Amino acid sequence: MLEKSCDAGGSDPSSLFLLGQIIHNPWVNDYFSGLGVRILDSDQVDRLEEFITPSDRAVIPAFGVKVDIERRLAQVGCEVIDTTCGDVRRLWVWACRAAKNGFAVLIFGRAGHDETVVTKSRLDAAGGKYLVVGDLSEAGIFADMISGAIPPEKFTEFFPPACTNAESIEPFLQLAQVSQTTMLYSDTVAVRKILEDAFVARFADQVSPEKLLFEPTVCHATQDHQTAAATLCCSGCDLVMVVGGFGSSNTRHLYELARGYVPAFFIENAEAIVSDRRVIAFDPGLTEPVALDDWLPTDRPLSVGVLAGASSPEIVVGQVIDRLAEFLL
Repeated sequence: MLEKSCDAGGSDPSSLFLLGQIIHNPWVNDYFSGLGVRILDSDQVDRLEEFITPSDRAVIPAFGVKVDIERRLAQVGCEVIDTTCGDVRRLWVWACRAAKNGFAVLIFGRAGHDETVVTKSRLDAAGGKYLVVGDLSEAGIFADMISGAIPPEKFTEFFPPACTNAESIEPFLQLAQVSQTTMLYSDTVAVRKILEDAFVARFADQVSPEKLLFEPTVCHATQDHQTAAATLCCSGCDLVMVVGGFGSSNTRHLYELARGYVPAFFIENAEAIVSDRRVIAFDPGLTEPVALDDWLPTDRPLSVGVLAGASSPEIVVGQVIDRLAEFLL
């Protein structure tokens, strides 16, 4: 049986540590905490020697960990349980191979997301240059620098150190594109087209694989969820509930996709549905959820679709459906 260890050092031999959230879902992380598993935040992971001893066990989450964390875990000598997603590993391998072949890497993703932070670490260790763009607008700015529409000397003005380890546009004239595995696949393809057009504009020729490479690294589960979401939203729903952790990138993108079709509400659990008049939902413009009134139309019959992120447990989705049924049946 696992026991909690809340103080630095002096861990019980049965102590189990998660090096960050195993996935971005509060129900899952609360479940593990309830079993006595200690979840270290990012600052604590950076000081892992204060918490983890050779007799402990450390779990690497689905997003992986930075190269130096792997090295320091080996130095501690504890048992390591690696749950890194296979699609994330595939991204690392492809990106680092491209870097070693002389390509700079464009990462389409969120610069502060756990997965992208680790990918940047891997590219740094491989000696590669990278740039992270978070949306189509940022991709367009980068493309305009490639084509010359924006002066290239403005590179550091638009892209701070959190997004890049390069100081100019020059390394990116031989470019490999990858995507954080939880991004919208349609946006990933759109970024590819933006880059292709920019390279054609700059080099006035058909873009060759020696200049521009593309690898669609969005994971298969994420693609399947996005395809199913689009099908559901086109099926005649009056509104859609999107269920998942607010920190979940793949769930956030499902929400972005859904609200392009119908009114959509992004909630974490059934408790967020306060009543048929009020719901506590994610607001893309704020860092905190907000209370929204008169969210449920009074007309009947009413068709409500439910979407769930890849990291959303079935039990939570079921509770949301049961809660909705109280107001619809």
